[in-house]
Amino acid sequence: MSDLPTAAFYEEHAAELFERYESIDSRIVDYFAVSFPSAASIIDVGAGSGRDLKALLAMGYDAYGIEPSDQLRELAIAKFPRLEDRLFYGALPSIRHSVVYDGVLCSAVFMHIPQADQVEALICLRNLLKPGGRLLMSIPSSRPDIGNDQRDPDGRLFEVVKPEHLQLLAARLGLMLINRFDNADSLGRTGIEWTTLLFERQ
Repeated sequence: MSDLPTAAFYEEHAAELFERYESIDSRIVDYFAVSFPSAASIIDVGAGSGRDLKALLAMGYDAYGIEPSDQLRELAIAKFPRLEDRLFYGALPSIRHSVVYDGVLCSAVFMHIPQADQVEALICLRNLLKPGGRLLMSIPSSRPDIGNDQRDPDGRLFEVVKPEHLQLLAARLGLMLINRFDNADSLGRTGIEWTTLLFERQ
């Protein structure tokens, strides 16, 4: 992850974040079956605790994950040994990965990418896809606790990315929007809302 304070937060608070992520049901899981063909190969970019990666595997997908936090990766593999050969180090905006997939999941990650790196990050996500492959991406559409410095109270970078802007940028890179989902925050935080966009590589 190119923003050092954000990366440091995830390393220093990995155990706490792991428990928090594992304690809630992921809303984005509801969109997997309508977004990806059955048994498709999927890579979860920014896999965190491995929660969504486990859900993909349980649904019969050939799923893998990339996570920049060493601590989160180690916790995920320690608790779920099945992930040992499926969860790897990698960080946007530039992931060195030679395999391409039927689908890419990028949930609650893109807002941590500095604005100057967002085009490169989106190109990277596109290049992980086979032609006709699909990218499922969630971003916060409402986040009232972000300061003028584009950081939350924990110091994490939160670049405000409007869904419409992301749609336009993606289209220029050959990723066409085919669906959109809007929902409240999984953690129940007041005023925080999420938009999930489904793109298809042309």
